[in-house]
Amino acid sequence: MSKTEYPERSRIYDVTLRDGNHALRHSLSLDLVRDYCQIANVSSVDYIEIGHGNGLGASSALVGFSRQSDLALLSTARENLPDKLLAVHCIPGFATISKDVSPAIDIGVDVFRIASHVTEADTTAKHIDYVRSNNLEAMGVLMMSHMASLARLVEESLKLESYGATAVILMDSAGHYTPNDVRQRLGTVLEHVGVEVGFHAHNNLGCGIANSLAARSVGASILDGASMGLGAGSGNAQLECLIAVLSREETFDYGTLDEFFLMSELIEKEASAFLPRVTSSSLMSANSGVFSGYAPMVRELALEYSIRQEALWRELGARSIIAGQESMIREVAIEQASKSNLVE
Repeated sequence: MSKTEYPERSRIYDVTLRDGNHALRHSLSLDLVRDYCQIANVSSVDYIEIGHGNGLGASSALVGFSRQSDLALLSTARENLPDKLLAVHCIPGFATISKDVSPAIDIGVDVFRIASHVTEADTTAKHIDYVRSNNLEAMGVLMMSHMASLARLVEESLKLESYGATAVILMDSAGHYTPNDVRQRLGTVLEHVGVEVGFHAHNNLGCGIANSLAARSVGASILDGASMGLGAGSGNAQLECLIAVLSREETFDYGTLDEFFLMSELIEKEASAFLPRVTSSSLMSANSGVFSGYAPMVRELALEYSIRQEALWRELGARSIIAGQESMIREVAIEQASKSNLVE
């Protein structure tokens, strides 16, 4: 990797207090938000994303109720981030403009990531337009980005750009990519769009850092990470590791690593029971191409119905189950248990 390839310093997008809320089963406390943001505010992180694991307005019986409201989480973060950009994840359908986006703007959110399944960028148009009309940054996000062909991936990325998105973010929601996948897919998108491209890694194959570096090598300028890797499935690219590597690979100054160590130590202390790791279950989800956040539910249902996790993951992948289809997992588990009983 040549340092001369990079036109600018990688911008670091910290998802610890949003994607990490998946790992915490949406129990993120205001005290942790306050303490973490106070440290992050003096670090070289550029964006701090806060909220329910599924973003604004997502707290529900379907995907899990949040311990704290969006208003409380964002207000606490804003108070403790005077020098950093406060960001939110926003999936149209969960989040409405009047109920969720407008109040978030009033609180002082600087950046909105408007997200959709990789083949459904059309659903983001109104939200992106509203955010941009308020002179704020709106990044377009394609979740489960491995589930589209290269041609379709480019098509959906161009849609986001046409709606006014200031950047296109590809999410490896299932932790399915290898570095070669990342270079091919991000490289192709970068050849066609005229806005910045970013990458959000999951570590289900143990490739979170390698995939982030692969994204950077083809020109991605926004990289996501989480302290201690705290996130859905096997977690995200581990933030402190990412910064340590980038500090050696790039000519740009990321400053001292001390703040990143303090952030990771705080997460290690306060979320020790929830820290992610690569498990057989998360590896199965990656190979099946299924949203890594489903791992706890798949484990529980496999035990409840006495079926093999691997078989359940494989069937979910065959049915192209995506985030937001939690109810389908139980249906598939019941079907598999019924078939198993018939065989017996």
